[in-house]
Amino acid sequence: MCDYKEHDLEMTQWWQSSLARYLQTQEQQWLQYRQAKLHGYFQLQFGGQKLILPPSIRPAYQALMGMEGQFHAQIEQLPFKTDSVDVMLLQHVVEFSRHPHQLLREADRVLSEDGTLILLCFNPFSFWGLRRLFSWQDKLPWRGQFFSRQRLKDWLALLDFDVIEARSIIYCPPLQNERWIKRSGFLERWGRRLWPYFGGVTAIVAKKRTILVTPLQSRWQDRKLFPRPQLVTPSATRKEH
Repeated sequence: MCDYKEHDLEMTQWWQSSLARYLQTQEQQWLQYRQAKLHGYFQLQFGGQKLILPPSIRPAYQALMGMEGQFHAQIEQLPFKTDSVDVMLLQHVVEFSRHPHQLLREADRVLSEDGTLILLCFNPFSFWGLRRLFSWQDKLPWRGQFFSRQRLKDWLALLDFDVIEARSIIYCPPLQNERWIKRSGFLERWGRRLWPYFGGVTAIVAKKRTILVTPLQSRWQDRKLFPRPQLVTPSATRKEH
């Protein structure tokens, strides 16, 4: 069991590294091209050191939840009303949650009808996943549990989400050498063409499915035993009585 305050403090320090800044810049650029898919007034981001949600075309309230944001709370117990959030971005919080299933259930609860959920998670089938396997896993982000794309999609399907887009991004190896990171642009281009499923981050855009229930009239209450009374003749015994 981890201490959330200690975890948030450690993640805040990691987000200041050159590798984390590169990661955040790439994820922000990817989100910029999904601006048209993000509708609604209340847009919320969990995780990260800064707000990377793209500016909304229409008036909207965007907030960051974390030590550097406007809100701070446990992710598995969100302090928001049901059906109150239109867009929710989970930026590398599923991997470090003690109860990832409960986290996604809470996201489903607070999302409004036809709300949009965005997941950014580390991909175990990548250079980042290999780095985690060959590290001591005592520091963040390598201490987290990396989930495959298919498992994340299965969890969302159980919650009646429609996955609109699922892909891998960021093909730069997880090296702290800032000079190498700046020269890794060719890896991003080659990775998207040659090994598109092995990017360091899995990016998923899902829509909350709204099931409309049409009430059916109980016709059996209106039905009569004999639809035409004139077709029914009383029995002879009853008539004599």
